[in-house]
Amino acid sequence: MKRSAALAPLSRDHHHALVVASALTRAGEGTCRSSATLFADFIAEHEARHFAVEEALLFPMLPPGDRAESLRARVRADHEYLREQADALRHGRLEPTVELTASLGTRLRAHVQLEERELFPYIEQSLDAASLDRLGRQLEAGTSPA
Repeated sequence: MKRSAALAPLSRDHHHALVVASALTRAGEGTCRSSATLFADFIAEHEARHFAVEEALLFPMLPPGDRAESLRARVRADHEYLREQADALRHGRLEPTVELTASLGTRLRAHVQLEERELFPYIEQSLDAASLDRLGRQLEAGTSPA
C-alpha cells in the first residue's frame, strides 16, 4: 500500500515492529526469553517514543466522530497493553513463555495492521493536502533521532 509522505516515518518504524513481532511468534522454549527481552527493549527504547508521537500528533488530527473515537480508543488500548507487558517483562513481573511471546507477537502485528490499514488511511482521507504536509513536517521533527 502506498503511504503518504506525511505518514511515511511512522510506516518505516512499523517495519522494525513487524520484525520483532515475527521473532516473538516464532519463539520456542529455547528462545522465548531472548525474544521477550527483545520485545521489552524494543518497546522501551523505541516504540514508547513512537507511541507518544502518534498520540501527541495523530490523535488531535482525527476529525470528530464515532469512527475517529473508535480508532483512537483501539490504538490507545494497544499502546497501553504493549507498554504494560513490556514493563512487566523488564521488571520480572511476567515470566516469558512460548504462549506469552506468541500472544505478544500476534498483538504487536495486529496493532501495526490496525494503524496501516485503518488509522493511516483514515487520516489520509480526512486531511487536506496542507494539513497532511504540516503533519509530515511535525512527524519528521518528532521522530528524528535524539
